[in-house]
Amino acid sequence: MHSRLSLDVHLRSTLEHNGSRRAFAARLDMTIKRAKVTSGRVARSLGVPEHEVTLWRAGVTVPKSADCERLSQLLDVDVAWLCAGQA
Repeated sequence: MHSRLSLDVHLRSTLEHNGSRRAFAARLDMTIKRAKVTSGRVARSLGVPEHEVTLWRAGVTVPKSADCERLSQLLDVDVAWLCAGQA
């Protein structure tokens, strides 16, 4: 529970900082490409519209913490690295 609250706070902060949002988008885009999946497949797996994933990959918006956790599981990467660039 506490980690989700921390993740929510970080994601809200990311929304306010364009550079952080772009860095998240770059990590997400790279990870999706390495996993050799499409935005459509990611969207279907998470139950979100494909345009949402496209906006995340472009750095226009960031996903909610629950979606970040599911993204990290789907793409087999650490959620702290995906969302904050932390090892």
